[in-house]
Amino acid sequence: MSKKIFFLIFLVFCIIFFHYQNKHTILKHARSNERLLADYNSQKSINAILTAENNKLGSRAVIQRLSFEKLGMFYPENPNNIFTITMNKKNTFYLIDYITPRAEALTN
Repeated sequence: MSKKIFFLIFLVFCIIFFHYQNKHTILKHARSNERLLADYNSQKSINAILTAENNKLGSRAVIQRLSFEKLGMFYPENPNNIFTITMNKKNTFYLIDYITPRAEALTN
């Protein structure tokens, strides 16, 4: 009889121990999940800022200004010098024949 009581008490203590251990593990994973979510949101915000800056630096006006200032090139007013190259439906490139004041500007 005492073995049965001892076994039941041991079983109750094991159930209580594993219940609290499971609860602690769940809380630990929840904290880790919240920290990872905060890191993800901050990285997403940084990515949005960097994408906006990249789009601003890669705009046509900036490229035209830099090509004029640094290379002495200018954008042609005649649209016959702009060629559209289509690789497939997703990739479309525009080849712009910039007019250079010197022929060696393209070789540098």
